[in-house]
Amino acid sequence: MLKQLFTDELLDAALGRTPATPRKDRPKTISVFKNHFLEHYLARAHWVTPGVWFGPVAVYGLYRGFTETAYRWPTVLALFALGWLIWSLIEYALHRFLFHSLVPTEEHPENYLAHGYHHDFPDDPWRLVMVPIGSFPLAVIFGVLFRLTLGAHHWAPAFAGAVVGYVAYDWVHYYTHHARPKGGIGKWLRMYHLQHHHDERPGRYGVSSPLWDIVFRTYIPIKSAATSRG
Repeated sequence: MLKQLFTDELLDAALGRTPATPRKDRPKTISVFKNHFLEHYLARAHWVTPGVWFGPVAVYGLYRGFTETAYRWPTVLALFALGWLIWSLIEYALHRFLFHSLVPTEEHPENYLAHGYHHDFPDDPWRLVMVPIGSFPLAVIFGVLFRLTLGAHHWAPAFAGAVVGYVAYDWVHYYTHHARPKGGIGKWLRMYHLQHHHDERPGRYGVSSPLWDIVFRTYIPIKSAATSRG
């Protein structure tokens, strides 16, 4: 049973058994798994690691696009851009339709890890980028789907674009919680995401870009939110 893998403090947080405290008084992190290997090697990640893990995958995908097909560089770059666009839609869809729909229960406390944990402990520096236990299986699944849907000659550069889009998403997400930009796009992205955390209205599901919020009408201007403080 999955429940037996989790620490008591994780179960208490998931099921609302911990005393309600102001966000500023909460710990930044709690232990999730009882098993030391799971907790420290598969359920935590430094913000640099997505680039270390998946950078070579992106390079390989572009290499295949340029060397193992008859495509010229504009076509390869177009496939790369298509992959990035596909990832941005996946990012939005997962955040809106999956992460925010999984409710933890006594039978399924693991649902809390999809997104509830992040909303309760938004500044945990070790769980702001996707951890190996989540990112590695998803990379394999999406790689297979790209191969099946785009075919042998198209999938590699497109998947490279999706991988770079994913790494950018992870890094932007970390940046919005831990950087303090004074202006420009960085400050705007930070305010946009933090107001997703604090505004009770559903919206602002895009992290790396508001594109699909605009398309699907879940965009909320940041100036209309009650607070932008994280």
